[in-house]
Amino acid sequence: MAENGLSLSRNYFLSVAMPKLKESFPDLFPRLAAGLAGNGSECFGFDDASSRDHDWGIDFFLWVQEADRSRIPELIQWKNTLMTFNPPLYRREQSQYGASVTVTTCGDFFKQLIGVSDVPDDILQWFRIPESNLAMCVNGEVFMDNAGEYTAIRNRFLSHYPEDYRKKKISAKCMAIAQTGQYNLQRMAARGEGVTVYTTVARFIDAVTGLVFLLNRVYRPYYKWENRMLRSLPALGSDIAPLLNQLTTLAGLGKDIQEQQQQIIDRICSLLHQELLAQGLTSSNDWFFSTHGEEVRNRITHPTIRSLPATYE
Repeated sequence: MAENGLSLSRNYFLSVAMPKLKESFPDLFPRLAAGLAGNGSECFGFDDASSRDHDWGIDFFLWVQEADRSRIPELIQWKNTLMTFNPPLYRREQSQYGASVTVTTCGDFFKQLIGVSDVPDDILQWFRIPESNLAMCVNGEVFMDNAGEYTAIRNRFLSHYPEDYRKKKISAKCMAIAQTGQYNLQRMAARGEGVTVYTTVARFIDAVTGLVFLLNRVYRPYYKWENRMLRSLPALGSDIAPLLNQLTTLAGLGKDIQEQQQQIIDRICSLLHQELLAQGLTSSNDWFFSTHGEEVRNRITHPTIRSLPATYE
């Protein structure tokens, strides 16, 4: 596929939709925003030929200000008419469980994804928001934002977590890495617990991946796309992704497999440790990651968050 859904949608909006939108709503146009974001592989730029079987194609959101909420029905009707009489090359068809790409207020768009219409004022509210949904708040592309409201909200989310909350999550990932790859993996293998070994490796990979995203200050997307995005992260992504891939190729409970697993895990932990040191999140040279988890937690200034167990996320 030469072009992905995001670029196709952008080209359709700019060349076909935007001129007609300006002509049809001259009073409203200066306050409108448009783009494609949220659910869907195309919003991350990860769509391919396999993505075309459902909820894929050319489409765009129109975002209006709260004061213009009453104009939404006529904008929806205008958009439906536009795409009927100016059909895009690949029109997006919504499946039973697919997300709707429609006309909405800026605040409602974010609220539908994460339950709030803007960045939370209270740091404790961040605990309620799934990280993969935050990734959908900032993915995609803004094709037009004449008033700047949508972009302003999006940029506030792009600033990433409040630092104390980021540290809390980093602390928990460090503890998980220690308990899985550094401690329980070899113990479970020695006991012949094959299923638990696979579970432990999976949890180690999950913790490592989550930590790399946090160290990059990038929200981790839905699991389907996290490894794809991991490979592109500037800090550690290109180093750790192939090591994780190597780890997934090893199977069995033999001593040689255990040794290979441990070598990869040790290399991953060494890379992570160096980045934790570089970011001033730990000063310890301890091999065991629970030490770093506690060090990171002790750097949290918010009393309530600092008082939570290091393992709590």
